[in-house]
Amino acid sequence: MAELFTNTFLSVSGGILKIFIIAFLAGILVWKKIIREEHIDALSKITVYVFLPCLIFSVIFSGFKPEELPIWWTIPLGVIFFTVAGTGISALFFLRKLKSARSILPLGSMQNAAYLALPIGEFIYHDQFNQFAVYCFLVVLGISPVLWTLGNILVTNKSWSELRIKDMINPPLIANILAILLVLTHTKPFVPVLIADTFDFMGKAAVPAATLVLGSTLATVFKSLPSWGESLKILFVKFVVMPASVILLIHLTGLREHYSLLSEALVIQAATAPATSFIIQVRTYGGDLQRVGGHIFISYFVTLIAIPLWLSVIRLF
Repeated sequence: MAELFTNTFLSVSGGILKIFIIAFLAGILVWKKIIREEHIDALSKITVYVFLPCLIFSVIFSGFKPEELPIWWTIPLGVIFFTVAGTGISALFFLRKLKSARSILPLGSMQNAAYLALPIGEFIYHDQFNQFAVYCFLVVLGISPVLWTLGNILVTNKSWSELRIKDMINPPLIANILAILLVLTHTKPFVPVLIADTFDFMGKAAVPAATLVLGSTLATVFKSLPSWGESLKILFVKFVVMPASVILLIHLTGLREHYSLLSEALVIQAATAPATSFIIQVRTYGGDLQRVGGHIFISYFVTLIAIPLWLSVIRLF
């Protein structure tokens, strides 16, 4: 087990450490006012509205083969169930102060399904990255609606009446659904090769751009740490309860016997730090930026150990 963990840790840590290096360099540029927060916001919008949708469309369009993955539809549905259930479990740890803790409840179950998982996957599964990315985007398909409804309401302390439909419908979600529909309806041949190649070309910028946004965001939101008692509860749900539940489900269903890469992708997703989209939501709609950002900042250090640890556990099977 120790050797397996060491080998897995070394293979995973490189992908995560790249993000910390970028965060450190971005922090210097931010502190020197060479890069300002408005620059980060602009790059984030370009990534969300252009690069990431292009990557999602290109990968799903070219790599999604439903005949090889007949259970594909269970992935987004399972993600919806786990994220809602995880938020409920987080709430159980804060029953005595549920109202004041509502803004951090989603941090225990809604992970960074793309910005963090993709760089790690590209580093670990370089030869299988396109297939790994397909699995990640099927996870995104499930987590995105929950993150922008339940997650958005909780983290910004809004009411359901303030929820807007347009907040739920974002370019990555549209690109995901469109690409899947083209595959399922067998209309891919009608898409011009020039269009597909253009999306593929633009999508190649998504991972480095997303990594820069992620690193820069972490560098700008970290100013003070939240209370350790509060953090430990969120960390326990996010990095113990969630991945352990996913591994238990994989074991009970025998998923790893037929879909090894998918199983590991799901474990990585379960052990990944909370979505940085929460920071964008708080910046846009209001909320406690330092509290949310502080928890997310701590989570990135924990995920450095959590991912190789839980990957070692699933590989033991």
